[in-house]
Amino acid sequence: MWHALLTSVSLTVAAASLALGTVKSVAARREPALALKLTASSLFHSAALFLLVTPAVYRAVGHLTGVPHLAALLIDFAALLRVGHAHLLAHLWHPPDRAGPPLRRAVGAWVPLYGGTLVVLAGLFAVTDFDGSARPLLLATDHARVPQIVALHVLYFAALSAAVTATVLKCRSLLALGSPGLTPELDRSVRGFAAAVALDLVHAVCLLVAMAGAARGRGMDALAEGAWLATAASALVANHSLVRLSVHARRQERRDHSALRPLWQTVVRADPRLVLTPGLAWGGWDTRIALSRRLVEIRDGARSLRPWMTAEPARAVARLARHGAYPGVDVVAAQAAATILYAARRRGVGRPPATADSDFPGLPGEDVPAAGERAHLVLVARHLDHPLVREALTLLCPDARAMCGSGHP
Repeated sequence: MWHALLTSVSLTVAAASLALGTVKSVAARREPALALKLTASSLFHSAALFLLVTPAVYRAVGHLTGVPHLAALLIDFAALLRVGHAHLLAHLWHPPDRAGPPLRRAVGAWVPLYGGTLVVLAGLFAVTDFDGSARPLLLATDHARVPQIVALHVLYFAALSAAVTATVLKCRSLLALGSPGLTPELDRSVRGFAAAVALDLVHAVCLLVAMAGAARGRGMDALAEGAWLATAASALVANHSLVRLSVHARRQERRDHSALRPLWQTVVRADPRLVLTPGLAWGGWDTRIALSRRLVEIRDGARSLRPWMTAEPARAVARLARHGAYPGVDVVAAQAAATILYAARRRGVGRPPATADSDFPGLPGEDVPAAGERAHLVLVARHLDHPLVREALTLLCPDARAMCGSGHP
């Protein structure tokens, strides 16, 4: 019964990790970001780790290779590499270490530890003579008096402790920064991720205790096997934290896609050719593709309106904003919204483009960095119906039907 429970837990975690890893791999092919690739790789390592623990796979590996306990070494490899993935992800989430020399220095400092540990573990395993049956999770207690196996597990524990400690400290450092990008959702996910990584140490500590007890002739198999549940809990908590981030990002993409609809309608209504033809990869479930398409169409639509844009709407918004009648308004977004609406209305009623020597300096906010463009356009869309924008357009078009057309374009 006990072993059936352990096997069921391992298979469940392996299946969940494999499914999530496949989803992340597909996402990484569409958007080749390093964080996505690392997440997918970490999930595949987790799936392999929990598959190797199941008795059938554990013994099959030994039978196929002729090395009865080879799966135990592979389990240690997969567990250490999984923590290594988490360690690097924590650096990628940390703004000061996200790219450039800091990230390269961190990788250069830790790669020798991970690589050297794996090499020494393999060497200790290779010089060990094994006897007895191959039982998953019990290599440490079955060979508690073998010096090489004791050294192997002590080294594994030391390397794992260093990696887990560094990862948890990096997560805590990220939380302490209080950066604007640290949303409550991301805060909870990072805390859960740090707790998941720390749970890996529980299994290692219990394994060392079980090994010490077995060396004194005490039966500690139950502790060695039960400690594996801590690793299972670690994987489930880590998976939940990663899924929470993905679900939150998907919800935000869906909200932004909906918020951008009024702006999209404003800039593309006069020229339907701006709407992209759906490609073969399109699916209504993919909010990221839908959002990207909408942003591209808005940018193209704004460029098509540029000949009808003038500086008067932005100036009117600035004058009204200086009076302080609309506290909390984003002036740049309001100026962009007024400029786009004014140009769309002028084109809609057949007004000629502005003269080539007009003093139009450019659409307000068009110089925002690429990383902030989406947030800026969402703000612009939300200001289309702002009272400040409506008042500014009323000042410019007292006779709306004659001057700019009636209502929204």
